[in-house]
Amino acid sequence: MRARLAGILLGTILAAAGAAGETHDPADFIPAASDVPGWTPKGETQRFDSDELFVYIDGGAEIFNEYGFRRVRARDFESTGGLGITIEIYEMTDASAAFGIYSFQTSGKGRPADPGTEGEIEDYYLRFWKGPYLVIVTGFAAGEETRPELLDGLLLIARAVDARIAESQGRRPAFLDALPADWLAPGFKYLRGALGLNNIFSFFPGDVFKFREAAAVPVEGGWLFIFGYGDETEALDRLAEVRLAMTAGRTYRDVRSFPDGRIEAADSRGNRLVARTVGRKIGLVIGPRAEETAGSLLARIR
Repeated sequence: MRARLAGILLGTILAAAGAAGETHDPADFIPAASDVPGWTPKGETQRFDSDELFVYIDGGAEIFNEYGFRRVRARDFESTGGLGITIEIYEMTDASAAFGIYSFQTSGKGRPADPGTEGEIEDYYLRFWKGPYLVIVTGFAAGEETRPELLDGLLLIARAVDARIAESQGRRPAFLDALPADWLAPGFKYLRGALGLNNIFSFFPGDVFKFREAAAVPVEGGWLFIFGYGDETEALDRLAEVRLAMTAGRTYRDVRSFPDGRIEAADSRGNRLVARTVGRKIGLVIGPRAEETAGSLLARIR
C-alpha cells in the first residue's frame, strides 16, 4: 500500500512539474521493484549526458545527435527466474526528435505495443516514444522456453516506465500533415539530416539535398522521399543543385529535365529516379519502376 501511494505521489509531483514546463532526469522514470513484480533492479543506473553518448553506444551516437539528443539513462533488471531486461530512456530535444529516432529505429515488421504514444515490439525489443523520450526495453533470453515470460516482462516494465512519464503524449511532426495517412504506416521514416538519409539510400557522397526535414516512404521496389525546405524558391534552387550534382558525377546517367520542372535519371544500380518540386518540398521516387509510379505518387503530396 505504501509503495502504491508513493508511486501515486511521484506521478503527481512529476505531472505538476511537467505542467510548469520543467524537465526531469529520465532516471526518475525507471520503475522501482515494487512497480514490476517478479523483477529486481541490478547494479546502478548508467548516466550519459550530451556529448558522452558515444561512450555508451560507440558508432551509433551520431544519428541520435542528428535528431537532437540530450541524455540517456539505463538500468538492468533481473527476474526471479534469472532472465534479464535492460531499460534505456533517451531524452531528445523535443517530441519530433523522439518520434524521429523512433521511426528510424523501428522496422515496421513488429506488432504494435500499447505503452507511450506509439510502440512496437519485435523479437526481444520493445520501443516506444512519448513526449521528448524514446524508451527501449531489451530482453535477454536463455532459450525459446523462456520467451513468454520474457515478453510479459518487457510489457510489464515498459508500461511501468510509461506510467511514470508525466509529459503529454506528443504528436508527430507537423511536416507529416501534408502526407497521405497511408504513407505513414509502420516502416516509414522521419528524417532530420543527411546521416539518416544515407542510411536508407545514399544519393551522393556529400549533403546535396540540404533539407530541413524529410520523410521516407517505402514503395514498390524502392522509396519515395519528400524533402522539406523553407519556401518554394529554396526547393527550386535545391532541385537545380541536385541535377547539377547528378550530371557532374558518375553514379547517374541519362539525366533529363522537362518543361513541367521534373528531372529524371538512371543510376548505376538499375534504378530510375523522378523528382520535382511541390510547393516548398521536393518529391522524389527512386526504384526500378519509378517512371511508372512517380506521377500518381507525387500528385498526392499537399
